[in-house]
Amino acid sequence: MRGSIQHRTIRLCAIALAWLLVLTALNVAAGGRLRGTLLYAFPVALTAWANWRLGFVFAAIGTLSAWAGSAIPQHGLDEPLWIEGMWAFAKLSAVALGVHFGTRHWFGAPSDRAR
Repeated sequence: MRGSIQHRTIRLCAIALAWLLVLTALNVAAGGRLRGTLLYAFPVALTAWANWRLGFVFAAIGTLSAWAGSAIPQHGLDEPLWIEGMWAFAKLSAVALGVHFGTRHWFGAPSDRAR
């Protein structure tokens, strides 16, 4: 059983990384116009469903992906990069927490059963 949980987690991480890689490439091609939080929240939610710690890891990776794709800093704002980066990380971390507590509430068990 533990092997299947780890295999599923690795598969979800691969899908999430592929999503962020494609999103970063598309964002570079679009000149940083793909700024929607939901685009970056999908891989965070996907991995947080399997393990809440991975949700936070992918929140950080998603923030770096937005920065690499020029989605942050937003053009025309005078905010420093670190403030926008922390704000993006906070929003994506909220998604990870929401998915974690949602799975606990609706399914009655922690999302990381491999502990």
